[in-house]
Formats: sequence, structure tokens, C-alpha cells
Amino acid sequence: MLGTLLLIGLALAVAYRYGVFGHRPTLDFAAQLRVALWAVGLGGLGFVLGFFGPLWLTPESNQGPLLGIFITGPLGLFAGLGWGLWRESRRSSLRNED
Repeated sequence: MLGTLLLIGLALAVAYRYGVFGHRPTLDFAAQLRVALWAVGLGGLGFVLGFFGPLWLTPESNQGPLLGIFITGPLGLFAGLGWGLWRESRRSSLRNED
């Protein structure tokens, strides 16, 4: 299931990059770096909280770290990617209004 979601997300990202949704976005290297930092930052935070949180809250559980590996880490990565892309689109639209 998660692999299917990852493939769908990848296909949407490629389609967005090649202008399937109406316009072709142009992100310079600095903008791509800012988006990647948001994605890696929130993905890492989600992974750490999902990995170590269950270990701290229920140490007797043997499947605690799986939450961070398979659920909160990838969700944080996609949330950070979406947040970074949204911020960059707002940033470019504000720059174009001036």
C-alpha cells in the first residue's frame, strides 16, 4: 500500500515538473534546495518521533520503531515536500506581483 502511494506521489511530482497541470514551474537551485530542506527536515522529524516515541512511551512493545520507519517518516517527507512547494509557489507569486 505504501509503495503504491509512493509511486503515485512520484508520478504526480514528475507530471507537475513537466507542466501537465497547466503551467511549467521553474524552480532555481536555491528554491529546490529550500523545498528539499523542508522535506528532509519534516521527514526526519516524523521519523525520529515515530521511531523513538513508541520506545519511550511503551518500552515493552516490540513493534514500536516500525511506526517511524513505515508511517510517520514518509508522511513527514510528503508533508514537508508539500509545504516547501506551497511556500515556493507563494514566494514566486509574490515576486511576480511586484
